[in-house]
This record gives sequence, structure tokens and C-alpha cells, in this order.
Amino acid sequence: MNAHHSTTTFTQTDEEEDARILRENLAREAFREWPNDAGFDGLTEHRGPIELQVEGNIPAWATGSLYRTGPGACKIEDTKSGTIHVSHWFDGLAHTHRFDIMPAADGNGVRVMYSSRRQSEAFEKEIRAMGVIRALTFGQRSDPCVGIYSKFMSMFRRPEHLDNICVTVNANMPGFPSVVAADASSEGHRAGPKNVFLATDTSWFSEIDPKTMEPMAAVSQKQLHPDLRGPVGPAHVLQDPETGDFFSFNADYGMQATYRVFQITARGEVKILATFASKAGYIHSFFLSRSYVIVCVPVAHYKLGGIQILWEGSALEAWKPFDPSEPCRWFVVDRVNGEGVVAEFTSPAGFFFHSANAFEDTDGDILCDLIAYPNSNIVSGMYYDVLLNRNEAAKAFWTEGQKQAPCHPSLVRYRFSGRDFGKHSGKGELPSPALELQIPAPHAGDMPTINPAFACRQHRYVYCLTSRGLSTIFDSIARVDTQTREVLMWKGPIGHTPSEALFVSRKEKGGAVAPADELDGVLLTVVLDGENRKSYLLCLDPKTMTEMGRAECEFAVGLGFHGQHVVDI
Repeated sequence: MNAHHSTTTFTQTDEEEDARILRENLAREAFREWPNDAGFDGLTEHRGPIELQVEGNIPAWATGSLYRTGPGACKIEDTKSGTIHVSHWFDGLAHTHRFDIMPAADGNGVRVMYSSRRQSEAFEKEIRAMGVIRALTFGQRSDPCVGIYSKFMSMFRRPEHLDNICVTVNANMPGFPSVVAADASSEGHRAGPKNVFLATDTSWFSEIDPKTMEPMAAVSQKQLHPDLRGPVGPAHVLQDPETGDFFSFNADYGMQATYRVFQITARGEVKILATFASKAGYIHSFFLSRSYVIVCVPVAHYKLGGIQILWEGSALEAWKPFDPSEPCRWFVVDRVNGEGVVAEFTSPAGFFFHSANAFEDTDGDILCDLIAYPNSNIVSGMYYDVLLNRNEAAKAFWTEGQKQAPCHPSLVRYRFSGRDFGKHSGKGELPSPALELQIPAPHAGDMPTINPAFACRQHRYVYCLTSRGLSTIFDSIARVDTQTREVLMWKGPIGHTPSEALFVSRKEKGGAVAPADELDGVLLTVVLDGENRKSYLLCLDPKTMTEMGRAECEFAVGLGFHGQHVVDI
């Protein structure tokens, strides 16, 4: 079953040599031998459900629904102007997937059912009719044939498209108005989530039917609270597993952007925890500990305070060039006593997409784990031209470009001293966090996850997708031990590209929030077999990072972003 898979242990002493091998693999263009195109192009919808062939052992206690979402198609054919190509992976046409893991009828093992649903049919229909993409996008490249007058007019005529939302999955969210009937998630004797909302880097959410994944309605943060009127929010909404409360923020752009951090209690009450001003920047995620919400504004600032986005029609094209002299700004918001912003910090220039976790120690310090990049160049590595090596774009980015400005990630831990809380109001020199940990690629990578029962609490292990320089995207899954720096890495055969690894904790219903054994569970990831143009749901043992079982698809599942495993309720 897993003869071609391997698991390797690395230690801190291997970091320098493995980083050298990573650079060597890129220099020899090893990615040419790693087929990924089936995960980006030619993808089909399967409304199903389709029963998948299960091999090995997927434990029955892992039953539930695994939702995954991300880009599907990267082009629109038969438009008024011919075939329209989507430029950037983050703008790929939304496609959501669901794997239902359920006990077998005979009590022996599990069955796995698969279905998927495209989310952007109205968007595609309009593009076909107009022959052009006029929506606000993340990174769609401008058409050089569009004149200044046409660009000026499209700035005012650009329609809002709310049906291409496909970055994160958020189930059982309180406070959100829902159009799904109360019993719509019922499937015979199985009960699914009460609601499912997809999110992206805006203040809008897309509600989908939990069973069919049909897009139902768009909901804005402003519908939660009238002060949440800005157009932007992070794609990642964070939840405290102990209280059930959700947290996020809203950004209203201008020459000085206004950020409002808010809480949705488990009862659905919405509270504004703090309002602060900072530069308008791209913030994909943030941090949550037991007592604080921590927002970092990385060096990914917008021209004209974000107004340039309307002119360009693309957030990425409205970014200022990366400035290594600019610091990242950190805002610490009290979420317990109503004290608002209690501290501000600065750290050296850098960029990040994803936080991993945050927690407080007995001294009152906050420790934040994130996947950090030395600059924002990695965003250009996510263009489809690079991912698919069209016209030698991967060579230009991963070999020639890295000589000037390498953009490999590191798992970083910052310590924010509680002694600095309450002393600064943004004036004068701000304190900086201490750099406690920095584990470089390929021992660390992106799409970090942890055992969700340890969110907001001290964790030891981080799971991330990493690249050894063999693929234009990811080629391995690493379990990183933040105490010892030991890395246990799962590696598939050539062309087997993993997606975000989600931890499913083995715990009794109603049991302790944080089990004693942080490794007691399984990891679920969807792997693309690029050579055979098929995918499979892979179940790994976190203790050994070896395969326990899998469910085989006879087709490719798109290489997407994030997901959520929802237990039956």
C-alpha cells in the first residue's frame, strides 16, 4: 500500500545541509520531473456522492465530514473573447469538496463518500458573456490592451462578485444569519454541521448548503455589527475551543486604515474589542491566545491606502514594493477585560500568510508561532505560470529569482513580554518581541496546522507542507517538534503532492478539551498523484507519520487551500 512512501527523521544538525539540498534541487530544476498540472487544470465537478475504495485502516472514531475548498478551474473557455486564463492561483474558480467518513454497515472499518461543487457559476457565466474579468481580484494581471479610459470606467463599473470565495471553511458559526433550513444538514441518521461558511480575504462570507455545498447566500461582517463596514477581513477566523467563541477583524482602508477586532460569542453576541489605525496592508491571518487577540500588519502595504486596488482591479498589483526598512507592526488586544489595545510591538520587515498558534506562559508573556518569509516575493511564485512552468516561468522564479531575493519560509516563534503591556500607545520607539525559534525550510513549510484541541494553549507539534525543491509547490508533510527541533517528514513518490494536513483528535464526546497526549489522533490530507492524474484521501499516524489507510479517487481533486473536519453532532 505504501511501498513507495517513506518517513525520515531530521534533527537540528541536518538543517544547514537540507537547506543546501533544497537550493541544489531548485538549481537543477528538479520540478520538471514533478507533475502537478492535474491539480490545477482540467478539473471536473462530482456532485455525487461517489463511494471511494478504502485501503488499510481509517479508524471509525475519525468519522465525520472533511470539507476542503480552494481553486478549481484556472481558465474559462468559450467566452466572447475566446479562452480567458486566470493569472493567479488565489483567483482560481472556487471549488469545494466533501469527504464523508462513516462506519461501515457491518461494523468493520469505514466507508468514504466523496462529492464536490463549483462555487462560481454566476461569475463564469458573466465572464463568458463579457469576455473579460472585471471583478476585483487578488492577482489577475492587467490586460495590456485595455486603454486608460476603459480602465478608468471599469473602476466605477466593476461589479462585486461574491461567488468566488474559496479559502477557508468555517462550520457551526454562531451569530451569522443563515438561509439554510434547520434540518437541511440532516442525512438520515447522520447529523452534519448546523451551517458552513466559506471565507476569503474580504469581509464577505459565502454560506453553502452543508450537504450539497450549493452556494446559498453572501453574508457580510456589517450584517453582524454596523461598525464592521470595511471591505476587508482575514480569510482565517479563529475559535477558542474551550469557550466556543469566534474572533476576527474588519479593515476599512484609507491613507490610515482602521482595524476593528471583534468577537462572536458562542451565543451569537457580537462585541467590538478594539479599534486601531495602521497602514493598509494584506493580512491573511492573525493570532489568538486565551486572553488576547494579536494582529500583525506585515510589510505588504497598499499604495494610496488601498484605493489603488480599485484602479488596478487587483490587490497584488496595488502592493507597494517590499521595503526591508519597514517594520512589521503588532497590536495586542485584550479579549477578557475590555481594555482594548494593551500593547504595540515592531519586528523586522517580513511577510507571512499563516499563523500556527499563540499561547501565554506563566510569566504573562505571549508566544506566537507563524510561517514567516523574509520578503513578499513568494506571492509571485503562486502565479499559474510559475506553478505550471509555462514559458519557463518556474525556472525564472525558482532558480534565477532566488539568487537575488530568496523567499523560503521558516517556522518562527516570537515572545512578546508581558512587562511591556500597557506602556506604549504607538508613540516613540516601540518594543520588539524576542525571536525564540526559527526553523528554516525544508524542515518547515507553509499551511501550518496543530491538534485543534490545543488552540490558544501551549502546543508542541506543528504540521506543515514543505518543499525539498522537487516541486513548484509542496512535496512533503513535516511534523515539527518545537521543543527539540526534530522533524518527522512524510514523503510520497515523485508527483505525489499533499494538501494541508488536518489533525483529527481522538477524544470522547464531552471529554477534556485538551487531551493529555497531543499526538492522539490522525492526520487527514488529500494527495494528488500527478503522474496518474488521480487523488486520494490519506490517513497518517501523527506519532510515526506513516500511512494508516487511504480512500482512492478515480479523478484528480484540485490542489486547494484549507479545510475543516466536522464531527457528527
